[in-house]
Amino acid sequence: MLEAPTVVYVDTLLLLASLSFLMDYLLLWATAKVGKMPLSPRRLVLGSGIGTAYFVLYYLSGRGVGDAYGWFRAFPALVAVSFLMLVAAFYPLPWRALARAAGYFYFIAVSSGGAGIASRYALGWGAAGQLAASIAAILVIAELGWGIVQRSLWQRLYHVALEVELFGEKAVTQALLDTGNRLKDPLGGAPVIIVEHGVVARLMPEHLRPALLEMEGGDLAGISRLLASERWSSRFRVIPYSSLGREKGLLVGFRPDAVTVVAEGRRVTLTGVVIGISPKPLDPEGSYRALLHPELLEAALREGGRRAAAWTLSTSPSEGETSHASTAS
Repeated sequence: MLEAPTVVYVDTLLLLASLSFLMDYLLLWATAKVGKMPLSPRRLVLGSGIGTAYFVLYYLSGRGVGDAYGWFRAFPALVAVSFLMLVAAFYPLPWRALARAAGYFYFIAVSSGGAGIASRYALGWGAAGQLAASIAAILVIAELGWGIVQRSLWQRLYHVALEVELFGEKAVTQALLDTGNRLKDPLGGAPVIIVEHGVVARLMPEHLRPALLEMEGGDLAGISRLLASERWSSRFRVIPYSSLGREKGLLVGFRPDAVTVVAEGRRVTLTGVVIGISPKPLDPEGSYRALLHPELLEAALREGGRRAAAWTLSTSPSEGETSHASTAS
């Protein structure tokens, strides 16, 4: 028997291909927005074109044009095509950044697809309604929803309560875990926590506060007054640093008795650290007033109580139990 000829309507194929291109473009655009990657319309068009070409081949093979339908619908093919789309849209990217972009891409794709399916079964919408729901989901994630999620995660994962103790006095504030803070005390190599002047100024004797302000302003004449103080001579630190727009700077600091942070529901006490005093606000919105060195939190949360570099850690769980980190020889 003769097989019936395959009929492919060009207008239908063009419409579906156009919709595929639109969805692929929006997915790549949203991926760039969420991942804060540079946007290039030409590169997005190229990536979307690859996705659309795959869709056309998939559509034709599913209607008997060629015999590769099984390959086009296979999961490895989907992964390979999406990878090519991401490379075309965002190259050159390090492998780690590309993997992160792939995670964003799949998350947005699944979320938008889920929105379309939900609109069909929950609301009874047709194809046009499903498409609108999917596009709306992409836009919400890119422009609104993801920003809210990121801010929530940022607040939860990177903001910790910080207590600085000195001579029996305490100063309490909010600190940001700053992965870019790699400052170390040049004398002993202790990590530096940067804290705003207004937070720790009250921990210092009144007669030494003017000297501190002078030094923060660049006048090093106040060093002699700090060194003349018997209690402060061994506590005082001058920390060199480099930052954008300032290759060589000096940060005034001191060695506190202890610093306590609240991380993952635990009060973690750190000793052997140095406080660097920032004369300017660290956050215009005031959501944090200190920058926590990442090595400190990593060491504090490390199991087994191993010694971390040159400082000692002790943790006190919030339920009232107390455990002390052992010191490795």
